[in-house]
Amino acid sequence: MKKILIVLTFIFISLLSFADNTNVGVRIPLGEEKVELDPSIKMLMGLTKVENDPKYKKLVNYVDDNLAKKGIVKYYGAINLKKGAMEVFSENGTLLDEEKLPDEFMTMVSLPLNFEEGKEKEKVKKMLKEAYENPTYVTISKNNGKPKIYIEKSMGPAEEKIKIIDEVILKRELTEAEKKELLSLENDKLIEKYKSYIESEISKGYQNNKVVMAKEFKNLTETAVMYDKDNNSMKMEIKYKDNSLENGIARSYTNNKLTQEMFFENSTATLLRKYHDNGNLAIEFPANGEAKIYYENGKVKESVPVKNGKREGIGREYDETGKVIKETLYRNDKEIKKSKKAK
Repeated sequence: MKKILIVLTFIFISLLSFADNTNVGVRIPLGEEKVELDPSIKMLMGLTKVENDPKYKKLVNYVDDNLAKKGIVKYYGAINLKKGAMEVFSENGTLLDEEKLPDEFMTMVSLPLNFEEGKEKEKVKKMLKEAYENPTYVTISKNNGKPKIYIEKSMGPAEEKIKIIDEVILKRELTEAEKKELLSLENDKLIEKYKSYIESEISKGYQNNKVVMAKEFKNLTETAVMYDKDNNSMKMEIKYKDNSLENGIARSYTNNKLTQEMFFENSTATLLRKYHDNGNLAIEFPANGEAKIYYENGKVKESVPVKNGKREGIGREYDETGKVIKETLYRNDKEIKKSKKAK
């Protein structure tokens, strides 16, 4: 049982490594830092046709023909571990595309097999197939002039299967100039521009038909929620001020109770706040100003001047009546003079 648990843990970690990051349509390829658009998202946005790569011609033509004739297209993809390739098929099973998987991925997948023999090795092979070879189903439609993609995929053995559903709706179809610009961008600029074309982006994870994870981006608000077996929830919400995605407020909740919020400008934190269980402020830490720690009753417990995110000046501790009981001198975030009782 311990060996099987180790293998399951390995499969989960490697799936996360190979899967998309927190954005449904954006991913970081295995072993690289460069951000890319997911291939299916590129198909939705019409970017694959602009790239004009001959190896995708059959798939691109299949998508374009079906969208033109029926306004909807369906296809599915699956990893073939034996061939070491990702295969894409039409709705009726015709092979449309085949791509070799990265060597790093195949090495990582085969690693647990090196530690098993006999019957255990066969069990691990079966688990690997169940984890990786389940097909991913894709549907692209012209949702009243707004391109929409719906992706459904499953991972893991039948008794522990996790189902992931992603849905992305664009505000409108992109122009040829916009497609070319998007293809020329990288990393943060790519994510920023991609998000500006999104009307809504939703991802949900199910286990035993119960939602265990949900993510959404809509109206410049990004949320991510996770649920445990007792239905307790942890939620992160980011409200952006503009399409640059560099200014806004990030808030954390536990069971819908606010626990922390961070204000940021130009992707840099300007103010951090944490809260007690009773809802009162616990910590307030600005990039510039006065940082404070509070008692649960709301009175100040400690205060210290802060400059460029570092403690700079005289910090004070207070008892619950508001009387100063200690003072400490800080320079460049370091304690210069030990705390002592104030006179």
